[in-house]
Amino acid sequence: MILLARQPSDSQKILEAMLQRLPQTHKEYAYVRERLGRVKAGLAGEQRVDAEWLELDLPTPHYFLHDFQTMNDFGSTHQMDTIFLCPHFLLILEIKNITGILSYDASYAQLTRTTIEGTVEGMVDPFLQLERHVAWMKKLLQRERFHLPIVHAVVLATRNGILTKGFEGQPIFHVTGLRSCIQRWTEMYQPVKAETLLPFATRLLSMHTRLKKEMTVPFKEMMKGVVCPHCGNGQRLQYHYRKWTCPRCGLVDHNALNRTLEDYRLLVGPQLTNRSFREFFAIESPNLAYKLLQQLPLKAEGEKKYRKYWIID
Repeated sequence: MILLARQPSDSQKILEAMLQRLPQTHKEYAYVRERLGRVKAGLAGEQRVDAEWLELDLPTPHYFLHDFQTMNDFGSTHQMDTIFLCPHFLLILEIKNITGILSYDASYAQLTRTTIEGTVEGMVDPFLQLERHVAWMKKLLQRERFHLPIVHAVVLATRNGILTKGFEGQPIFHVTGLRSCIQRWTEMYQPVKAETLLPFATRLLSMHTRLKKEMTVPFKEMMKGVVCPHCGNGQRLQYHYRKWTCPRCGLVDHNALNRTLEDYRLLVGPQLTNRSFREFFAIESPNLAYKLLQQLPLKAEGEKKYRKYWIID
């Protein structure tokens, strides 16, 4: 059972919104586009591993939490690509969609890859990331007085990532190795009572929180208004006769308000006023802004000029 489904992350949505609102001549445009490409590739890798699970004969009951995010007691964040729970064990996966020749030096905690062009790139040590997540999970299990063995691994989502000898002894394998690892761990650990698993999985789910992402470009440098999703480069839609229309491509966007409200949530935050709404949506008339605000899924607080609105998730 999937308790927490995988979805495009807020990081991806923020980058997409930024790319729509940055002029192509902006100094950060190329970086944002490249970063978005990496995030999308990461999601594609995670979805490749998700598809592999569908072909496996898994212990029952079992529960998945994908893209689990939470904060520890010290205010630091934890983001786990997949948590899999079954009566035999709890598995934490770090999924990598990396191509090239991969090398690892445990003494320096250093992961590098050599691209097909011969460029050597340094990368974050995924094993240290996993060990940190495991330590947090162990403390949670102790606090909840629930015993379940924890296993962890890095999964390569593409066969074009070539592992070298430096990875010997490390918990890493290609996605096709998931089947044999699940079987081995299932045989290795005695199961707990099946009915005790769901309460802990539900407890984990209750701790999931969407972590705030920081933007790399100041919002003031982005284009305002309701932008055309087809034309890009900040092309604004025009509002006439209760319709948002693109003067360039002729698109009539019936979802323009809600789509732009989501941009506001990602780039500004969950709170609006009539003034901030007009500034972001590039609307001059306070009366028109008020009418449009009534069409949106918002919670209003206060009266008249002191009124504030909150975006409802």
